[in-house]
Amino acid sequence: MFGIGPTELAFFLVIVLLAVGPDRLPTFMRTVGKGLRQVRSASREFKDAIGLDELMREGDPFRAPPVRPPRARPVPVQDKAPPPPPTAQATEAASTEHSTPVPEEPEPKPAVEEDAPPEAKHS
Repeated sequence: MFGIGPTELAFFLVIVLLAVGPDRLPTFMRTVGKGLRQVRSASREFKDAIGLDELMREGDPFRAPPVRPPRARPVPVQDKAPPPPPTAQATEAASTEHSTPVPEEPEPKPAVEEDAPPEAKHS
């Protein structure tokens, strides 16, 4: 109800009671009720005059009706077939790639100090 909880409504009624007073409260509530009735009847007459209810029932004539997408159909599941056997050319290419050894480079030998004369070792 307008986002008003029971506590706020009770607080509002207490404020109205204090502002209007207990003697004039029934007259005040009758006046408020008559005012609300007049507002509702005026809005109903306005809607009838412009045909708002009929427009709302028919929908907006300027907007195209929504288009629903077609229903999805289930896709049949097929068993997976094994891959075709490799051709002779592919077999030969694979065998030549793996059969050729890769030549390894020999590691360079470090210079050994033992080959130098004994006098060169100490200086």
